[in-house]
Amino acid sequence: MFNEAQYAILGKTRNIKQILQFRLVSRRAKETVKLLLPKQINNLQQLIDEQQNDIQIKIQSAQQAGNDQDQRQGLQAALDGISLLSRAHFVELRCQAKPHELIEKIINLVCLALDPAFKVAKDNWKECIKYLGQQSFIELILNFNISSLNNKQLQQLEQVNNITEQQVASKSLVASSLLIFLKAVVELRQSKLYMTQNEIKELESKIKKEQKLIDKIEKIHNQ
Repeated sequence: MFNEAQYAILGKTRNIKQILQFRLVSRRAKETVKLLLPKQINNLQQLIDEQQNDIQIKIQSAQQAGNDQDQRQGLQAALDGISLLSRAHFVELRCQAKPHELIEKIINLVCLALDPAFKVAKDNWKECIKYLGQQSFIELILNFNISSLNNKQLQQLEQVNNITEQQVASKSLVASSLLIFLKAVVELRQSKLYMTQNEIKELESKIKKEQKLIDKIEKIHNQ
């Protein structure tokens, strides 16, 4: 059984999940929770209002930032270059027993971009070969969704900024094309407009979830 002190603590908490679970303890608990629900609805609505205000500010910021057309065109150009490569180019690369360390690093990073669970490591060529051997490898790159990158992946992909196209061009056409692709991905992903748009999407997603929670609480309150 809950004592008076615990009831008092419950009245101050903002943990809605805890409050809703508490109503199952007893009839008194259910009635107590019912009295608390309007306050929780108000708290959620205030949060939504603040987030909507943040969205408006970010929209204005995005408008002032102009557009990221140059970065998007750069990514599309990189993808167009990859689409011109034949399967034979990738087979030739895959057949290398010990490629240059820069080539191996680039392929490692491409695998990471496609699969967040991939472990980037030195002397990891055998794992890279498994990805290069996939029939869908090229298609995965051409249909790459930049929004799927998480911050941890992006942080590792930033290593491409330390590699120049000149360093790779004479060593492998595939690796050179993939380097251009990775650089374009990082540049677009880090553009102010893209980051702002992504933040807006995240806020909109939060608001949607919070509104659903308000609807759920109102339904419980009206029972």
